[in-house]
Amino acid sequence: MKAGAILLLVTVLAAHASADPDPRQHGGYIGKELQLLEIDDCPPLPPLPPERIRQIGAEHFSRGEVLYVQGDYPGAVNELVASYCLIPFYSILKDIGQAYERELEYGKAIAYFERFVMEVPKDAQRTSQCAADPQDDKKNVLARMVVLANLRAKIIVDTVPPNAEIVLENENGVQGRARSGQEISVLGGPYKMTIELAGFKQRTREIRADIGKPYTYFERLEPLLGHIRVRVTPSDARLFMNGQSVGSSDFDGTLPGQHYTFEAEAPGYVTTKQDIEVLTDRDNGIVSIALRPEREVGRRQLLGYATAAGGVAGALLAGGQDNPQVITGGLLAGVAAGYLGAYWGTAHDLALGTSSLTITGSLIGGGTGISLGLISTPNGNVRAPLVGGGLLLGAGVGYYFGDRLHVSPGDAAMINTGALWGTAAGALFYSAFSPGERVGGALVLSGLGMGTIGGALVTRYFTVSRGHAALIDVGGILGLFVGVAAENLFSQAATTGTQGQAERTANFALGGMATGLIAAGVLTRNMDLPPLAITPSVGKVTTGGSTTTTIGITGAF
Repeated sequence: MKAGAILLLVTVLAAHASADPDPRQHGGYIGKELQLLEIDDCPPLPPLPPERIRQIGAEHFSRGEVLYVQGDYPGAVNELVASYCLIPFYSILKDIGQAYERELEYGKAIAYFERFVMEVPKDAQRTSQCAADPQDDKKNVLARMVVLANLRAKIIVDTVPPNAEIVLENENGVQGRARSGQEISVLGGPYKMTIELAGFKQRTREIRADIGKPYTYFERLEPLLGHIRVRVTPSDARLFMNGQSVGSSDFDGTLPGQHYTFEAEAPGYVTTKQDIEVLTDRDNGIVSIALRPEREVGRRQLLGYATAAGGVAGALLAGGQDNPQVITGGLLAGVAAGYLGAYWGTAHDLALGTSSLTITGSLIGGGTGISLGLISTPNGNVRAPLVGGGLLLGAGVGYYFGDRLHVSPGDAAMINTGALWGTAAGALFYSAFSPGERVGGALVLSGLGMGTIGGALVTRYFTVSRGHAALIDVGGILGLFVGVAAENLFSQAATTGTQGQAERTANFALGGMATGLIAAGVLTRNMDLPPLAITPSVGKVTTGGSTTTTIGITGAF
């Protein structure tokens, strides 16, 4: 706009008004829907003479020009619209469009430029020698409209969680695609925006992008859920999910579909972690986490036994010389070797199961040495080294298998129980029949071997704790004493002589021992089973179209 155009505008407006009293009646291009603009809602003309109306319109135009030059484009638009409503000359439409363009309201600018193009008469001529040719001006505005219409809107969508896929589409298909946080450039118009991320609900919304405008949207996505149940043994363990406590024992609930780390801990057990992938829109079943008992350290136990057994083994090995000084030296050397060997040769965190099996193996080796001595020779100088060598060899074998197989303390105790009572049964048979040393040694060796194998087989198919094995031992001891006590009562009541009393005592002791072991085994059979976890449950049952609430209990074992 130029300042010298005001007077010329008033003159042209007067001629234009007489030729076309109300050009606002034109509807534009046939079939084209025009955007509703401010000039489409003009107030009625005031009841004033035409000259006064033109004067007021020129004043509005003059103020609009000043505001435009000063950069107050919204104010310029208001004044120019007021001017056009009073004196509707087509050039004012172009001025309003330019003000909107400077305000970056490109949609409104194009709309006013379009109205300008529609309003320019086909026979419009220059209003002065300095004025632009209306037809050339019309062509330039059309070109400007094309440029503005091709300005692209900039759209950024941020999501929580990030990295979602954003798709913009209209009736012509997909117009833009990007990840959240990235810019999408599209032409102005309405769009359907779709937001997708694996494991989360799809979001869809309608948006409108104005020409050349920047837009930023924020969407918080709702996760898809999956059902999961986590059961922990023992039942009093504490359960954590991704570092957050979810209570004790079991977890039963719905979670967003993703990767989780469950961690269970309980006193006396090794803390265990398990990774679980929860899949959405489904029941992920039951995940079981069984905690292993903490590794019990048995180094002190082994140090004490190694010191004592080393001394005994040293004295027995030296006993073949039949020399008290040599035997004493062997005893001292065995004590030192046993202690130092166990101290320097074993780990500080030696497992209790390995320690117990080493001791059990040593005792089994010693018992084997005694049996072989009875079978092979009556010479005490030969028998003693056999027993001492058996103690050392048995300890080595027990330590090797205990460390290699990671034997638990309960398994070692069960093998020890089997060997103990197998040996006791062999010795009682020997006492009952008095068959001689060779046969007696074979009976003891057979009982020892059968008991050891039996104890090992029990550990293969059953889980037995140390306490359970100890109760079985107590049952055997009580049965043994009860058997001997019963034999004494029988002997006092009998009128016969004492011939065969030793055999009878052995028989009673053997029967009492067997009865005590069997009774202890039966009474403690459920000792190591996990407790039955019973919890209340509420559910719903649908029958015949009606729903009934059920109340009951559930258990897991």
